[in-house]
Amino acid sequence: MERRAFFKLVGAGAVVAAGGGLAACSSGAVPSPLAPAAPTEEEGPRVFESPDVSFSSDVDVLVVGSGIAGLSAAMAPLEAGRSVMIAEKLELLGGESYSSTGVMHVSGSALQKQAGIETTAEQAWDTRRQEFADAGITDLDFAKRLFVTAPAWVDHLVDEYGAQFENPADHVKAGASERILLPKRGLGDMESIMTPLRDGLSSKGAAFATGLRASAFVVDASGTVCGMRLRDAKTGAATDVRARAVVMATGGFASSQPLVHANVPAQERIGCYTTASMGEGQLLCAHLGGQLDDMGKAAPLTSDLPEAAAWGLFGPVLVVDALGRRFAREDDPNAAADACVVGDRGYWWTIFGKKLSSGAQARSIAQVTTKNAKRLAGPFDDVEALAGGLGIASDALKAVFDGYGEAVDAGKDDAFGRTAFLQEIEPPYYALKQLPVRYKTRGGVRTDADGRLLNAAGSAIANVYACGSVAAGSVEGLATNGAFGLIVGRALAKVLDEGDAVELLSA
Repeated sequence: MERRAFFKLVGAGAVVAAGGGLAACSSGAVPSPLAPAAPTEEEGPRVFESPDVSFSSDVDVLVVGSGIAGLSAAMAPLEAGRSVMIAEKLELLGGESYSSTGVMHVSGSALQKQAGIETTAEQAWDTRRQEFADAGITDLDFAKRLFVTAPAWVDHLVDEYGAQFENPADHVKAGASERILLPKRGLGDMESIMTPLRDGLSSKGAAFATGLRASAFVVDASGTVCGMRLRDAKTGAATDVRARAVVMATGGFASSQPLVHANVPAQERIGCYTTASMGEGQLLCAHLGGQLDDMGKAAPLTSDLPEAAAWGLFGPVLVVDALGRRFAREDDPNAAADACVVGDRGYWWTIFGKKLSSGAQARSIAQVTTKNAKRLAGPFDDVEALAGGLGIASDALKAVFDGYGEAVDAGKDDAFGRTAFLQEIEPPYYALKQLPVRYKTRGGVRTDADGRLLNAAGSAIANVYACGSVAAGSVEGLATNGAFGLIVGRALAKVLDEGDAVELLSA
């Protein structure tokens, strides 16, 4: 029988003495000056957290976080017959992926081919590469790997789990990019993707645990990770899970004001859309010796009504500030929020008309405007009435419409570079008021190409993987995070098989 004293904890609230130890961390995510001093070699290893380690579960793989990256990382191990537990700190599964817009940038999936869209991921890469570079992504080799893996991820979701997507021919015919996939019912409908995935993983034997927050890595006498301590989010009670591998898929740190203050201070006074991206995964991995990269990179902003920020991808809209000035391109979901902050505009209006409200995303329009009726102005039959409803000088708003009309006639938006849905906005006119918010962060733990956590020397830390927004290699969006999870899951399944083969040979 194993003695619990052989196990130690590494993470927030725990101090490990071996090799000089790791300092305890306060809730503010900075080293605490009150942390107990590391014991000497004569004292032996001690753990400054209670109770002692006592495993209540034993699995091959523990996935921490149930967003799209975490659920995708569970697929391959389960399909290989491995035991997998997925732990989520929230009461419901899905993390913040579940409440996302659902916009996925993919090329070359079977769904797209069936819709007559023949462009492969390799063919689309040059354009996507430039978009990544413009967004500040530096590891373009790994970004490409994620992008070219994304169609295989989509195909697997459909074929193995029954995930439902909108027919891309529907929105492409209307003028949207052929590199976009949406869930079955359009913007905001992540239920059509994540519910079948959850149910499919469950049918393959996945164990789900909600309301449990990762507290510390459990390491054995040799210092090797062999599990994780989870704590009940309400009571604080500890649950220790033994695992041959731990996958951190806990998201970014946009919701952590201390971490934003420390790493991206220029964005600390901006509101936050998310509530659960607290950076716990980054901090736990750092306590273990994992390295953090690019934490200081400013992340793109979006609207506090994110679906509305994506409307310009699927229909003609105009964004204007409080003075009625157009100030950003409308076919980029981040452009208005970014420009709003840079220009100290405070808020903006998204103006739309009949083509959008009765188009393919009518469901999204109706849901968002109904929930936010106090933010909605309209309907108005003409620009002058619209200006009056928004408290904007009619001459100023008319000038914007005139300038936009000239761009539509010319087929080119010289002012802001809009390309998608450069079309006339037809009355009745509506306008929705929006505010800029943080919704994601860049930077995180450093990993290798298979998602293994790396230390300062660039060596892999045994048994620990990371994927999705917790990792520095994460790029833009749901599809790449899902692809990241797929890559990690496949690598894990292979490593577990190899480990079993070694054990058989040495037996």
